[in-house]
Order: sequence, then C-alpha cells, then structure tokens
Amino acid sequence: MKPWIEEIYKEGLSLRLALKNKLFEGTSEFQKVEIFESAQHGRVLLNDGCFMLSERDERIYHEMMAHVPLFVHPSPKRVLIVGGGDGGTAREVLRHACVERCVMVEIDAMVVDACRTHIPQTAGALADQRLELKIEDGVAYMKHSRETFDVILIDSTDPNGAAQPLFGPEFYADVAARLAPTGIVVARAKACFTKAKCRPACWRSPTVCLSSRRCSTSPT
Repeated sequence: MKPWIEEIYKEGLSLRLALKNKLFEGTSEFQKVEIFESAQHGRVLLNDGCFMLSERDERIYHEMMAHVPLFVHPSPKRVLIVGGGDGGTAREVLRHACVERCVMVEIDAMVVDACRTHIPQTAGALADQRLELKIEDGVAYMKHSRETFDVILIDSTDPNGAAQPLFGPEFYADVAARLAPTGIVVARAKACFTKAKCRPACWRSPTVCLSSRRCSTSPT
C-alpha cells in the first residue's frame, strides 16, 4: 500500500495525507468506498478517491452544516438530511432536544455500514430513536415525498455520478416544495476555485437567500 494518498482537485492543487493502514475497501452499486487510518488526521473516509471526512476535523464541517440553521430557525422540529451516510451531520442535528424527527436519506448502504463499523465517532448517532434512516435516492425521495421539513440539509458527495442531480435546479425546485413556510436549506456546494460550474446551478434555484463558507479538510 502507498504511504500517501492524494486527491487532485485541479492542476496545481491537491490534498495528500500520510497513511498507516487501510481499514475497509468495497465497491457498491454507486461508488468505491475506502476507510484508512491516517498518520495525523485519524480515520479518513474516501468515496471514489475523494476525501469525505477525517476524524481530526470533521466536526468543523458537520457543526457548521447543522448548528447554524438549527439555531437560526425558531422551532426546528422536523429535519431532513439528504446524503450524510457517515452520520456526522445527523449526530449534530440530534444534539438539539427540540428536534422531534430527523429523516436521513442516503443512497449507499455501504457507506453507512462501513462508517458504523470503522468510524463510530460520526456514525454512533444513527441509533437515535428520533432518526429514520432511508436507503434511497435523495432525488427520487424529494419527488415522491409529501412531508415538509423545517430544515433540509444537503450533505452530498462531490457533483459526480449519482450525486450530480443533487446540484441542479430541478432538484432544488423539489427541495423548495418540501420546505415548511419558514424553512431553511443548507447545502454542500464545493469551493468556487475547484468546482466553479456547480455553484451557478445551485444559486439559480428557487430557494431564498445565499451564503458561502469554506471549512475543514474538504475544500467545501
């Protein structure tokens, strides 16, 4: 096994981590899933060779994804997470006692199972009784669901493969239809300098207002 693993974002820009050993590798219907023990960042999850999280700094991403909208909303009782199979966003959402129901729609059961086994730091909250886990395509769920939510969190992978439709205006039209009247949406939209093309598609959607922040190992 190589002592380093590297994700190249574009020419001249990459992220490299020194590794100790590989804990899990599998290929699902949707992607290749890997979990490594790294030298400095704890356990690291990669989907199709892209860094999804590291134990050392995943809280920066997950806390910002969950706590900002949940503290801003006056009464966030119903929360929907699209993606988030590692469980970190659900963990932070469920810290809020006011949340009565949290639905997590994750397309890939392999990600959930691998993180339950190898990254309990994020996946431990998936046992919370308020959480309803659905192994399902988030795009399809948005179309057929008739439930409305106070907060919707789009915790997707990069805009490739099965996740590509999660970055388009048609999906965000369905998101808007699932929002309660005072609802809030937060989405992972990648950095403007690495995935510039995906942002205009999100920004032209029928949601309310926009803000952008970068955080943690992934250049989100």
